[in-house]
Amino acid sequence: MKKMILVLAATLFCGVTAVKAQDFYDFSAVSSSGDTLYYYLDEGTAVVTSPGDFDNEDYWTEGITQPQGALVIDGTVEHNDTTYTVTAIDMYAFYGCDGITSVSIPGTVNTIGDNAFQHCSGLISVNIPASVVNFGSYVFSGTALPDPIYKDSVFVYMPVTATGVYTIPAQITKICGGAFYQCASLTHVVLHNSVNSIGPGAFLECDGLTQPIYNNTLFARLPVSYSGSYTIPDGITTVCASSFTSTSGLTELIMSNSVTSMGNGAVSGCTSLTSVTLSGALTKIPGFAFMRCTALSTITLPASINSIGNMAFFNCTAMDSIVVKSTTPPSVGYNAFRNVPASCVLVVPCGTSEAYTETSWGTTFTQIVEDCGSGESVEDVETSPYLVYVTDGCIAVYSQDGSTSFTANVYDMSGRRVASLQNEGKTTALPSGIYIVCFGDKTVRKVVVTNH
Repeated sequence: MKKMILVLAATLFCGVTAVKAQDFYDFSAVSSSGDTLYYYLDEGTAVVTSPGDFDNEDYWTEGITQPQGALVIDGTVEHNDTTYTVTAIDMYAFYGCDGITSVSIPGTVNTIGDNAFQHCSGLISVNIPASVVNFGSYVFSGTALPDPIYKDSVFVYMPVTATGVYTIPAQITKICGGAFYQCASLTHVVLHNSVNSIGPGAFLECDGLTQPIYNNTLFARLPVSYSGSYTIPDGITTVCASSFTSTSGLTELIMSNSVTSMGNGAVSGCTSLTSVTLSGALTKIPGFAFMRCTALSTITLPASINSIGNMAFFNCTAMDSIVVKSTTPPSVGYNAFRNVPASCVLVVPCGTSEAYTETSWGTTFTQIVEDCGSGESVEDVETSPYLVYVTDGCIAVYSQDGSTSFTANVYDMSGRRVASLQNEGKTTALPSGIYIVCFGDKTVRKVVVTNH
């Protein structure tokens, strides 16, 4: 058996994970429909795959003939005088094979991977045997299959020609990723409470929706046309992947503490979003969660958060403060804060700035300040060569050694910068509250301004 490597789907999120031979396939054979198909070996069975390079998204290399017409996938295949049972259809196996009109799948197959028949635009008929129990995401997206496809408790595919209101059959417990992709004429989808799993992007580009899609535990999709503030209904435990993606008019998102998990990219591309209230029961900010939320200037991460996923805040270009409540620095994924401005201030619990500085947070944020609560007037967080006073509601700064070459930035407790003082000077009158003064050498002072 050739060495296998894990291959990620070209879409942001994947459903059924598949493996592929490092040399693209192990062997080829002519099926009973006369088409040359490609296989890799997996624990003594054969998996139908594409002949191209997944890493380069080149699934059917130029010069290789794609299947045409009525495709038959055989239940067994011979190679080097050995007969192998065909048990799966790999992710992207027939991606873009627009000449296929029908597919016959043998009763030996139990798995159809992500995007296996996506963009087979001529496909109008497929038989799926009872043996298939695992379906990936976007399996039949971009085909011409005329009817909904669901097997037992799994909903797989809805034709893009669907219109009006559609009610998910009562026996369905799982909706595959991309199942309703680009069903732009649907106005609403009714979920029974029996549905407990919804795959990534299930309702992406359903731009005609007029009502949010959710049941008693899952929030699946807010109409892309929605504008203003939205509060996720109490009792919802899961905010599904892509459920708010590209809702460009959404300005505020509030979730109750019943929410315990978010899916990848849940709030990505919400370009008008300025305020987010997260659930105190969340433990993870998933990958791509707030990617390209270009108006979001601040966010508070509850103490329950222990990890930040890959590219979670990628291209949040207006971010000027992030407040983290956890005393233990959460783990940070790849490019989680890429293109967040260098001036963004990280506000952490009192006494934890050193711990944050020693992790990847410290390499990402140059300004880390501590929230040490209220009730004191002035407190040294570090030994200070500077003098900080409050006078008439203004914060004034001076150098003890007479130096006139320093910068002091003043932040409120949300992390917003309210003043920048070059050398000695004082702010304008400030509202009562607690402020953090950060000097260029990372000396930090906490100041309380009282009513004036």
